[in-house]
Amino acid sequence: MMMWFLVLACGGGDVLDALAPAQAEVRVEAEVSKVASGKPIVVEVEAWGAEGWSVQAGIPYADGLEVELLETEGPSVVDDRSVQVWRYTLTGPDGSYVVGVTEGQATGPGDQSRTFEPQPIFVDIGVDGPVGGEMDGFADAPPPAKPPYGWMAAAAAAVLALLALLYVIRRWIGRKEAQLPPPTPAHIVAQGAWAEARSTLNDDHELALRLSMVLREYIESTSSIPATAATTFEISDGLRKGAFAGRLMSDDDRVHIERILDATDRLKFAREGGGDDFFAELDKHFETVINRTRPRVNTEVTDD
Repeated sequence: MMMWFLVLACGGGDVLDALAPAQAEVRVEAEVSKVASGKPIVVEVEAWGAEGWSVQAGIPYADGLEVELLETEGPSVVDDRSVQVWRYTLTGPDGSYVVGVTEGQATGPGDQSRTFEPQPIFVDIGVDGPVGGEMDGFADAPPPAKPPYGWMAAAAAAVLALLALLYVIRRWIGRKEAQLPPPTPAHIVAQGAWAEARSTLNDDHELALRLSMVLREYIESTSSIPATAATTFEISDGLRKGAFAGRLMSDDDRVHIERILDATDRLKFAREGGGDDFFAELDKHFETVINRTRPRVNTEVTDD
């Protein structure tokens, strides 16, 4: 639970304005840091960006653990900032682990850029405390000093009073936070858009235009590449350098995207190609792209 504290100053002077949220940031946390033997650790990575900023978060990793993308959410808008969420599962033998996250990047207006190196997370699988390797020393840490209960009680009372005041103010203003429905996953949107085009458009040129835009919108929604305004070369170059759908793409994955973009470009601008066989082949490439980049959900059923 996150709590905001107000600092009240007495004796004159202006009250400082609250700090504005960061224009770009990456947040990383584990849903729980300790799980039973055989259960996965779920790590959530959030990329936050103000208007005009594109944020690409890193990917979790830990020695001895297998990492798999569970699902993605967003991008959606929260408090005037865009946020996209990736959830990963980390599974492996019982023990204690240090989970790191690869370097994240952000670009903004005027060639601004940011680099993120999130702090590591300490997790336990099937053990009560740190066990083995670089975590061993934590097991012998001295017991904490006796808490100052009087000060803690006073602080708790002040917090409760502040929360009560905030609740009254909020009720008085009548502010209600908008409840946004969960967004439709990007790969479902792309498949639906292309299926509709295939069933309603008969002109090869119009079909090529639609397929090119559906694929570009899918790439843009799952990466930091402005694909809808980029050339085929710029998209290919971006896919080589950055993560798409939460991971770096292999040459074999990229070739399917490049063939679709190249074929639709030739049909749009040079009137080369077209016909049932032409689009049947592009259908295969499109489904391969979707299947290789859609979120992987672990559906394995285990007996407790």
